[in-house]
Amino acid sequence: MSWLAASQSLLAIAIMVAITTLSRAGGLVIMSRVPIGPRVRRFVNAMSSSVLIAVITPMIVHGDGGTRLAAVAAGGTALWLRNPLLGIASGICSASLWRWLV
Repeated sequence: MSWLAASQSLLAIAIMVAITTLSRAGGLVIMSRVPIGPRVRRFVNAMSSSVLIAVITPMIVHGDGGTRLAAVAAGGTALWLRNPLLGIASGICSASLWRWLV
């Protein structure tokens, strides 16, 4: 790798570190000035679910049968038993079983 390519890579990494640090610190500064009322609390609680759905949905859409079975098993178990840990376990077991049998 040439010196120019290495320096460009290091510069890109440094810029990404700066952006990540500033965005996280900026979020802390902004949220320290916002009063945490019921409306803000509902927004923050809903945000974690929406991020999780945004990450998992493409995996389900573009995944194989094991992925889809795991999503159905995990979601169904978590809703039925009201226990996310058992839902995750059932999803892992169903995907493993699917991939072992198919």
